[in-house]
Amino acid sequence: MMETLGYVTPVRAYLRAGEIYMHAASGRVADALARHYEKVYVCARVVHGAPPAPADLPLQAANLELIPQPFWGTSAGALPHLFGIVRAYIRTCRRADVLFVRGMCPYAGMLYLCAFVFRKPVCHWIVGDSFSVLQAGRRKGAIFDTMVLLFAWQDRICTRLGRWFTGGALLCNGRALAHAYASPRTSATVSSTVKETEFHHRVDTCQGQSVRILFVGYIRPEKGIEYLLEAVSRLRADICWNLEIVGSDEFPEYRRRLDEIVAARGIQDRVHWAGYAPCGTSVFEHMRAADIFVLPSLSEGTPHVLAEARASGLPCISTTVGGVPTAVTDGFDALLVAPRSAQELARAIDRLVGDGALRRSLIRNGFVSVRRQTLECFVDIVRKKLETNPETNSATGSGAVLQQ
Repeated sequence: MMETLGYVTPVRAYLRAGEIYMHAASGRVADALARHYEKVYVCARVVHGAPPAPADLPLQAANLELIPQPFWGTSAGALPHLFGIVRAYIRTCRRADVLFVRGMCPYAGMLYLCAFVFRKPVCHWIVGDSFSVLQAGRRKGAIFDTMVLLFAWQDRICTRLGRWFTGGALLCNGRALAHAYASPRTSATVSSTVKETEFHHRVDTCQGQSVRILFVGYIRPEKGIEYLLEAVSRLRADICWNLEIVGSDEFPEYRRRLDEIVAARGIQDRVHWAGYAPCGTSVFEHMRAADIFVLPSLSEGTPHVLAEARASGLPCISTTVGGVPTAVTDGFDALLVAPRSAQELARAIDRLVGDGALRRSLIRNGFVSVRRQTLECFVDIVRKKLETNPETNSATGSGAVLQQ
């Protein structure tokens, strides 16, 4: 008989009329895992009622069951719910044969203690690096940022100790994170939610009268959008371009700063704010209408949008931050530039517009590399980690092992 899986995640879930809704990026992983297990128990913080469209989609698999945590809005907001959260962890450990943990969960030490007591194999997916995010710029003030930093420190300590006690596996988005969480069972990976069926093949872009440049991501300080705005304002005068920015505004002060740059550079007619587009069809529509994808981030794990853009036949430009160099290779399937450099971004865009052979090579090689980074490939890696006997896996040493 197939095993049962506990999927513990900090991502919120909505419960309405017996249907579970979750952010599409996390929900896709849950549905994909459910195809390989008899039952998947989703342990998440729950909101009762309809989700705010269109960010959250209903989970499709019939063998998913929700184990609700009390709802908490922030890490600090989880503090009063210790007993409710731990109770959910205990229920998950009792019912599931193996545990898959996503990201930074509240009371990570208690989660690992439950796994140790109930002797459950653990694969912990380390999604991003809160330290580099905070270094990229202030988010919500000194007090809030300090609390986030303290939470990130205790989470990293608890995760590393918990992994040691349980013999669990750590699956880190990129080599940089794998180095920070180095252990005998730490691996670097490239996570993705793009499916093989969603590939859109094309040979070339930049064939129209205007070059359509695209950014997709949350409008946050760590995304470095100000450098992209500066870059497009420096493009060669003979290049007719338009920039589309797809993503939701989360930091009004940061958005005001970006609007000031647009106004100061006189590019209001060329910069279009498209708002939020949910994962899947909506994002792919924007990508398939674009010519060049640019990710100017100051902090990243292994961004899903880079996989989605390559699967959409887009030549990509990105900064060399976090797990990006693990996901793509400079000159092969993307052009990589230093972060915080509008000049390098502008040079890379100019180069792609003017060099058709390079564009076509990046598109062609992008299809090759992203085939190893689909949702199906990622789920296979998770399953192998959960099936591996810790005692037979110690030969990997303390370094990062790339799994793709």
